[in-house]
Amino acid sequence: MADSPQITTRSDGLLANSAGNYAILPSGVAYCSGILPDQGYEVVRAELQNWVPLEQAYDFIASHLKSVGRPVQAFGGIELRVPEPLTFDNWSSFNVPYLAKLHEWGLLFGDYSCVCRSNIALDLHPPGATAMCAFSYTVPTTAKAATFLLSGQADIGADGKIIAEGDTSPAAMQRRTRFTIDTVGATLAKLGHSWSETTRIALFHAHEIPELWGAALLGALGEPIRRGVLVYRARPPIAGGEVELEARAIRQELSLPNR
Repeated sequence: MADSPQITTRSDGLLANSAGNYAILPSGVAYCSGILPDQGYEVVRAELQNWVPLEQAYDFIASHLKSVGRPVQAFGGIELRVPEPLTFDNWSSFNVPYLAKLHEWGLLFGDYSCVCRSNIALDLHPPGATAMCAFSYTVPTTAKAATFLLSGQADIGADGKIIAEGDTSPAAMQRRTRFTIDTVGATLAKLGHSWSETTRIALFHAHEIPELWGAALLGALGEPIRRGVLVYRARPPIAGGEVELEARAIRQELSLPNR
């Protein structure tokens, strides 16, 4: 795929999405690690009151962005709920139409996606087909509060290997969780931010994580914990994964009707 003309590489290694007014910490073809709005812009998160099937989500996003005077290139994050975890082969197939849409919207740069993403397999009451539950985008602002968005981080290493694969013992679940905390912390640092600036942390797991709130795990995050953590009984999108962690800093969150 050809590079999008509005995406350029910055001197600090981030990608610049000039049309969408945000910078990207690249990660891979399916999703980026995180986005930072340009000066004078902020990230807004819109949660749907009724989830939209993925194939209908693109028109919904484009229509909403048009209604608020923003181009589709301002789209910077999508949160999906999948019926069940996917094998690596099915994961590749799953991404094909999604990446075709990003290419159409000018949100791919070579082998790098410019959009944050999370795919969560709910353990209770999953959707019958992949659905979008929320998305994020940039808008102009005069507010000074820092905003940013990260992709969900599963217990899967950069080499594609699942941490403690096949093991859901107490020690393994702690190790998986520690990995996601450390990796998200490193991503925040690369974006020039820290846990203290997050406004929402979300954790997804189905097996028990002993001493989750202790000093070795969530307790290590410090002050942000007093704002609470959203915990879901769910798993990452890749079969074998057991823990996923999300973090973001958002000033405006919308609840959108879609029926």
